[in-house]
Amino acid sequence: MAGVLEGLKVLDLTWGTSGPMATMLMSDHGAEVTRIERPGIDPFPAPEGYRIWQRGKRSAVLDLQQVTDRETLLALAAGADVLIESFEPGVTARLGIDFATIHARNPRLIYCSITAYGRDNSLSHRPGYDALVAARMGLQWEARGWYGSAMDRIQGKERKTVEMDVPDSVHIGSARSGPIFTATQAPSVVAAYQAVLGISAALRARELTGRGQWVETSLAQAVIMSNGCSWQRPQNIDAPGYQFNTSDQRQTWGIVKTKDGYICTWASPVEWFLVAGAGDKLRVPAPGEVKTRSGAMPRIEDRLRLLDEAAPMFARFTSAEWTRIAAESGEISVQPVRSPEEALCDPALLAEGAVVEIDDPELGVLREAGVLYRLSERPTRIRGKLALRGEHTEAVRKEAARAASPAATGSSTGRTLKGPFEGIRILDLGSAVAGPWATQLLCDMGAEVIKVDALRQTFWMACHMSLGVNRSKRFLGLDVKTAEGQTIIRRLVEEADVVVHNMRPQAARKLGLDYETLRRVNSRLVYCHTRGFEDSPRSELPGNDQTANSLGGANWEDGGCGDGGRPWFGITSNGDLGNGYLASIAIAQALYDREKTGKGQFVDTSILNASLFNCSRAFTNREGKRFPRQLLDRDQTGFSALYRIYPCQDAEGWLCLAAVSGQHWQTLTRLFPALDDARFATPESRQHNDKALAAILGEIFRGMSSEAAFRLLDNAGVPCEISDITATQKMFDNPEFIARRWVAGLDGHPLLGRIDMFGVGIDFSDTPCRIGGPPPVPWQHTQELLREMGYGDERIDQLAAEGTAILPKVA
Repeated sequence: MAGVLEGLKVLDLTWGTSGPMATMLMSDHGAEVTRIERPGIDPFPAPEGYRIWQRGKRSAVLDLQQVTDRETLLALAAGADVLIESFEPGVTARLGIDFATIHARNPRLIYCSITAYGRDNSLSHRPGYDALVAARMGLQWEARGWYGSAMDRIQGKERKTVEMDVPDSVHIGSARSGPIFTATQAPSVVAAYQAVLGISAALRARELTGRGQWVETSLAQAVIMSNGCSWQRPQNIDAPGYQFNTSDQRQTWGIVKTKDGYICTWASPVEWFLVAGAGDKLRVPAPGEVKTRSGAMPRIEDRLRLLDEAAPMFARFTSAEWTRIAAESGEISVQPVRSPEEALCDPALLAEGAVVEIDDPELGVLREAGVLYRLSERPTRIRGKLALRGEHTEAVRKEAARAASPAATGSSTGRTLKGPFEGIRILDLGSAVAGPWATQLLCDMGAEVIKVDALRQTFWMACHMSLGVNRSKRFLGLDVKTAEGQTIIRRLVEEADVVVHNMRPQAARKLGLDYETLRRVNSRLVYCHTRGFEDSPRSELPGNDQTANSLGGANWEDGGCGDGGRPWFGITSNGDLGNGYLASIAIAQALYDREKTGKGQFVDTSILNASLFNCSRAFTNREGKRFPRQLLDRDQTGFSALYRIYPCQDAEGWLCLAAVSGQHWQTLTRLFPALDDARFATPESRQHNDKALAAILGEIFRGMSSEAAFRLLDNAGVPCEISDITATQKMFDNPEFIARRWVAGLDGHPLLGRIDMFGVGIDFSDTPCRIGGPPPVPWQHTQELLREMGYGDERIDQLAAEGTAILPKVA
């Protein structure tokens, strides 16, 4: 069968990173995507990811400032399903291709805008380069982290001194202080997810209402959303169990050096490795042989001491040896840190289709990121290579001449929806982050989400990370291992539209919660499985954000390993959250498909796939060649002298520079005569002498305050931002963020009181998102939900006494 978006016509008026990545996902699942490119020479260099992100799309060159070409676009839009654009706010109105104009011609069209900071606010016209948004929004400093937690920092309570810092034997990334520039472009990647999710949700809504709408997202919203697990301001920050040590800047995520590289051991007790590697050969410790010294979540100081003690032992064996022995144990999480090219040469990923081979006319057969989420009833394939610029211009002009008239595009049904997924009931059987984040996103768009769990999430549900992925849900405490628990869960499945979980496959089968079992209960069910790794024997191993990003290449990229750096994992890696985004997109498209077919289906994705998406600008051949591409430097300051961060004269003052065009360079040479040097006369010579250029600029900026440097460059039109160390402390009081609902204050949490957290990541003109109540405490709604199912209070008490139902400890 064809991909789920087969038959949809998409007009792509985007450039940069987020838009092309978004439309790649749509093309990969069957949409006919036509790129509308500007005439002449583009003043900005095309991102190196275009060879992958623009695959399978048609290319037409139109000059939208000319009446004829503008009318061509409007004619195409009259017969299109989706238009996605990334112009600066106000430009589409000046060109006459804004939402109001096109909606009047085609009321069914879904019009998606991706901007840097949204429209109608004081930041709307700031430069929208990914690194600059990360700088202004505080993401670069947050990537470094604080002593303590991000929540402490937001309230001005971070620690100034600590008991111990990270030993050199186990530190990750750069050893310097200050903000971090990452290779994975988190604001753009997450904005791409949000654009596709918003479009997919709007497609489902259109099936019910007959109307298109304006879908908006921004890189700024992407930053806020992707940090929702830690950017919080609770009234009672000292509530028991609320804070984990995950965002402390000393966290190393279990990344350690081996004999021939690095491995990630996150979520595994260091004591296990000390026993496993004590002899001349690695072995799986016998039951009871490993004595943990500090519990499931040890103090960070205790873990650092253990890692430092174990460092010489880790270095005695190869990464492959450690990975093999951990897999033999079945319960220990270990994966090697690989480059993106090594990931693309993984035969298991190629077999699944998460990596594909494309015959490139210039470079030959290339391996690149492939199909990153799957729908069982709508299998798809990558459409093909990158089109030549303007290759389809004449064909597109002819199509415009015979495009459907607005009268032929259909009409409204008269139905209204409070959200794109109003009327959808979701059972969230997931734990940790990925599965719950998928359902959180759908909940904000109108779905009813019931979280089902027994005792395993007691400690987890209290912590800040859980609160960031479980807002507005109802929580049912239920042990599905009991006979009555099985009866209750099946009754819930009968009335559910979606089931989501991120258990390992063997665990779901053991509990009778696998797809084949539940589809017999409800044939219309959309069943989503989010995994750690690809669908292979590796999926039965413990998987998490850190190990999957090690396998997928993100930890290698973000540590500047290509320049001799150490691997690095942090809040910009977005493996778990990316998995959740991909899952929510797959669910949304499966629900859209069900509106047309009446059938449910199985959908799946993984953290590893999200890592492949993070690194999708990279490609290789069958031999694993690293083709020339920008690599982050080992100090994690940037890609080049003209696109990086620089320390300034003031304490903690850093400037982020994005001089990407020839005009930007000419302005810099006028401002700083020392740059008028033959070594830097051409783009090629500047690239060849990049270190020398960075040294000169570094000296210049060290002699200026960050504020002075910013004002000088900004007034001259050179894109830059101060890397804001105070951004998160101001976020929840920003009146524009509050007005646009990008942040929200939720009252009534039984333990935390009022909690400020992320708000809306996607804006819909016709079916707006909602922000419900605070995250639940464990089993908060058990009685309420069982009563709705017809159970009386006496029977509920019996179920609680038997251990089937778990009642809340907080009234």
